Amino acid sequence: MKQEPKAWYSARTFYRWLTSENQPYEERVVLFQARSLDEAIELAERESAEYAGESDFEVLDMVQVYRISDGDEEVGAGTEVFSKLHALELPANEFLDRYDSGPAHTQISE
Repeated sequence: MKQEPKAWYSARTFYRWLTSENQPYEERVVLFQARSLDEAIELAERESAEYAGESDFEVLDMVQVYRISDGDEEVGAGTEVFSKLHALELPANEFLDRYDSGPAHTQISE
């Protein structure tokens, strides 16, 4: 039986920081190569648990996986790694307000 080639997937995972003063939520998008959507989800769940275990984070019960490309396609600058359509009947400013949850913490690595 021929094995499926590995395709690129992105996985969006969610956390709650338990030791920070305001206990902020974190969203992460991580890339994986997998042979199926189910395998990508398994890899994301495993990586998510490892990431949370490095600090005092609670893993939230949602993983969103998105197939980026087939294994033979190059992934690089400008590659879409996640997309989600929102079927909401809201004016643009109300939609953006809904997803602007306040001050964001960012980290810049050199």
